[in-house]
Amino acid sequence: MLNIRLTMEYDGSAYKGWQKQPGKQTIQGALEYALIKVTKEKITTFGASRTDSGVHALCQTVTFETKTKIPPKNLKVALNDFLPKDIFIKKLEKIKAGFHARHSAKIKTYRFTVHNEKERKIFLKNIAWHWKYPLDLAKMRETAKYLIGRHDYRQFSCDEERENTVRTLDKIKIFRKKGMVYIDVTAKSFLRRQVRMIAGFLVQAGGHRVKPEIAKEIFKGTTGIKPLVAPPGGLCLIKIKY
Repeated sequence: MLNIRLTMEYDGSAYKGWQKQPGKQTIQGALEYALIKVTKEKITTFGASRTDSGVHALCQTVTFETKTKIPPKNLKVALNDFLPKDIFIKKLEKIKAGFHARHSAKIKTYRFTVHNEKERKIFLKNIAWHWKYPLDLAKMRETAKYLIGRHDYRQFSCDEERENTVRTLDKIKIFRKKGMVYIDVTAKSFLRRQVRMIAGFLVQAGGHRVKPEIAKEIFKGTTGIKPLVAPPGGLCLIKIKY
């Protein structure tokens, strides 16, 4: 039995996220369908991060076990032939036993992209959140300081029923390139919609709609202010370190 690691990228616009769901189009479902077609085996895959509906990836790592005799180079080509055009395997290789896409990951970085110009651009609609109002990046960076570190992020997620919502946020980087504002968020693990709500809250602060220090009250649940949930199309998994 071989342990295979692959790195893939995808445009998640047409999919209900990474995780396979009955009757729904997902990235994992598309990949496992291609694996059946190529290897004639029913294979279970494991992704490093369960990206939500509409979210993209530049470096999703996937592991699976297979008995196939197809060389990795040929397996990559064959799988790409069966995959939809908005999913692409960039690299496929044998990996030592015990390596797991999710459990072996040490840190992940998601990037949220804001198109910050007055007029929207049609071809950015699936990869960036159009915000036509001015954004104060200094205020956004000031706000980010309240979010970094170990906190209970229950109020910054939709995982209300999860028992443990404490996470450690290692870094938030905010920068602008021409008309685009990028928010890079780095941590070992994330809650559902956590990055989107962090991005939404930072945009609220950058637009002077909330004060940075209100983050302390949101964590405690002692304010009626809720973080804005940024749309999924602006979010992309860009880096995983092992």
